[in-house]
Amino acid sequence: MRPGVILLWLAEGFVVRLVVAAMLLSLAAAGSARAGRETISIAVTEPQPATLTGDLYTPSGKGPYPAVVLFHGCGGVTPNVPAWAQWLQSEGYAALVVNSFQGRGLRNLCADTRPLTPAVRAADVYAAAAKLQAMGVVDGDRIAAMGFSHGGSTVLAAWRTQSTHPDVKLRALIALYPGCGSQQLPPPDAAPLLILAGGKDDWTPAESCQKLADAAREAGRPVSIVVYPDARHHFDGADLKRPVFVSIAKGGKGATVEYNPKAHEDSEKQVKQFLAAQLRS
Repeated sequence: MRPGVILLWLAEGFVVRLVVAAMLLSLAAAGSARAGRETISIAVTEPQPATLTGDLYTPSGKGPYPAVVLFHGCGGVTPNVPAWAQWLQSEGYAALVVNSFQGRGLRNLCADTRPLTPAVRAADVYAAAAKLQAMGVVDGDRIAAMGFSHGGSTVLAAWRTQSTHPDVKLRALIALYPGCGSQQLPPPDAAPLLILAGGKDDWTPAESCQKLADAAREAGRPVSIVVYPDARHHFDGADLKRPVFVSIAKGGKGATVEYNPKAHEDSEKQVKQFLAAQLRS
């Protein structure tokens, strides 16, 4: 074989090996996709048509993933909400942080919730879950909703209205320090609910949530509640360095928010166990 032919043969073999190596790397990357985040749009119709936005966090590995839709409190998307989304992402869940305010021109509802009550906002829960189902990135049969304060009350309202959204099935619901003023129970086939509340919460007192949980369990609904005796409202707000008095809360009566590391740590444990039982079984 002539030297030129030998060199050509060697070069072609080297190129083939490079192509094969690139294909193998591509397949490996596809099989272990990196965790990511993207902003998506969510169309809603209540109380008027609007387009909301949401940040979707996806875990590493192959989908479709079990998912959790998260709903912020009356002050908008505070740091604790994306922090939970990132924690859920690390636990193998897709997490969608829905901004219910920006697309509606709202900034804050802490003084007055009438522009967007939890009962009306509950439709956002089902719109967001439907959006995830349509995208195909998550397992449509393994979606949970999680809310904080006003978002927690929104999740409770969604819990009560599941029968009006037959095309979107929520497998589990989690409400952190929600307002439990309404004692209305959900339909008999309602999804399991976990409530996490603070015993020293002077904004949304835990007593009414305990009363609701007791009545729901007596009626055969799957409800769990954990009350942290020393915790105040927003006990998972790790960005808070000291107690903060929110003067506009409760129509100007005011209330205190405070981070509680022990309650936060246990709430992660409770959420992890609850989601594992409801979305991974």
